[in-house]
Amino acid sequence: MLFDIILFTHILAAAAWIGGSILLFGMGVYFRDKDAQKTVYYYIGPFYGYFEMIVLAILLITGGYFIHALSIGKIILHPEMELAKYFYIKITLVTFITISTIIHMYISLKAHGRDRTLKEKLVSRATSLMIFFLNLGILWYAIKIRNLI
Repeated sequence: MLFDIILFTHILAAAAWIGGSILLFGMGVYFRDKDAQKTVYYYIGPFYGYFEMIVLAILLITGGYFIHALSIGKIILHPEMELAKYFYIKITLVTFITISTIIHMYISLKAHGRDRTLKEKLVSRATSLMIFFLNLGILWYAIKIRNLI
């Protein structure tokens, strides 16, 4: 029963994380008017940023639980196994997405309410793009892992 609740929580958090990422990415493409884009991100950005931190923490905690609960530690010691390879890849992607998120959040909160410098814009957009594509990769490997378990 506990496993099911944690799995449900993990999937719900993943849906919120990836769905929000796709929504914000789509808004960045859709709103071509820079003033409209600024206004939308001014109000939505901080809310989603704090929401994102909570959801990321939930994903990391529940993901850690699964590694422990499924005794994956033993499988990870055998990197020649297909399941272990997928876990290594997924954990690596999760590490990169966590770092990208921290950088993106730092710049976004630091620059909130003012115009960003060129460097802040470039790093913010690059990390946003990385988060978007890393989400898709993590989802892909989550499916592959699920198929093997």
